[in-house]
Amino acid sequence: MSSTIHPSRLPQIPSQKPKKRRQKPQKPQPASTSLTRSQLRKKIRDLTRLLNPSSSSKLPATTRSEHERALSAYKHELSLQQTSTKAQTLEKRYHKVRFFERRKATRALSRLNREFAAVVGKTAGSSDDGNDDDSDDKESKDKKAEELQTKIHNAEVDLNYIMHYPSLEKYISLYKSGDNKDTNQKRERIRQDIEKRMEDGTLDRGDALVEANAAEGFGGGADGKKNKKKHGNDGSKNKSGKSMPNNKNDEDDDEGSDGGFFEF
Repeated sequence: MSSTIHPSRLPQIPSQKPKKRRQKPQKPQPASTSLTRSQLRKKIRDLTRLLNPSSSSKLPATTRSEHERALSAYKHELSLQQTSTKAQTLEKRYHKVRFFERRKATRALSRLNREFAAVVGKTAGSSDDGNDDDSDDKESKDKKAEELQTKIHNAEVDLNYIMHYPSLEKYISLYKSGDNKDTNQKRERIRQDIEKRMEDGTLDRGDALVEANAAEGFGGGADGKKNKKKHGNDGSKNKSGKSMPNNKNDEDDDEGSDGGFFEF
């Protein structure tokens, strides 16, 4: 016997209605660094509308809490992106000024360190002689050494000011003093904060000089000497084939020459 239903009997057979399945609410995706700023803003808008009192009353408590956590994560991620963009913009804007000021401060600190080493060496040599006639000379050298130590400390603070200036603040030139009272006060306040961090140990003294020398490509130990030998002795040849000294690097190493950039 065939179980096939005759076509004329099909309208008499009651149709089975499909069962309605309750759709589970979609869980919010976690914040990801791959999302762009516009995508983050869109997700924040969508979740904010979804969590409005008129529409959020229909959401289960667990779903609502998940949406709230996702919204907080998206806002945090957007804030980080905005902060990073602002820091990069300010770094590019004031790169040239900070480059010249860093070079000037680095040279000043190196010169003071050399002068201090020379004074300390002379003082040690005079103390070994033990002559009473040199007592006055020794006192004057000690006094000069103390003055140089103060100048070295101020130069280190200046260099750390340039190297560790707050990344989210508009850079205030260290060597260009204006008539704006608020600007001068802000510069001094940031400089005092840098000095306090140096004293507390959160900003080690001398680290800025190492970083500045590494950025300049000189004074960085063996690698710096190799680079100096490699690039500093590249002399041009004249018509006879003899090498001529390159005076360009000598001009760059001149401590007193800054091109008149900061002479006001």
